[in-house]
Amino acid sequence: PRAERPAHPLLAPETRFAIQRIMTEGAGVLRSAASLAGAADRLDELYAQARGSLAEDGKTAEPGVDTWEATNLLCVARVLVAAARLREETRGCHWREDRPERDDAHWRRHIVVRLNADRTPDVHTTDTADFPPTRPAAPAARPQEQ
Repeated sequence: PRAERPAHPLLAPETRFAIQRIMTEGAGVLRSAASLAGAADRLDELYAQARGSLAEDGKTAEPGVDTWEATNLLCVARVLVAAARLREETRGCHWREDRPERDDAHWRRHIVVRLNADRTPDVHTTDTADFPPTRPAAPAARPQEQ
């Protein structure tokens, strides 16, 4: 069943192209603090526009494979950019133009991503290189049928 008033918007399929462009320009192979900040801002704008439309008239894109793909791509893009902003060095394929050197002395840790119960991502680093304990994600609240 479809909720009368969904809590989170589904994005129109054509949003996918905007997400791809933002990620290529701001979080591609060559990155910097400025390009990642710009990508984060533009992705947040896309989400805010979708939330604004939902709040304004209660409508969202029609559910379907393309809308779910676009919606999920935005979620993954926002998490990827948040994690990339936490890693302030070059490591592997994460190449920072503004910090080209690897920094093992200060970066011996992990980036942890969890989805909060309200469906917002929690992206943070651990204090050590030890793997953090895992915990299951809280299930999202489901709308009540009437």
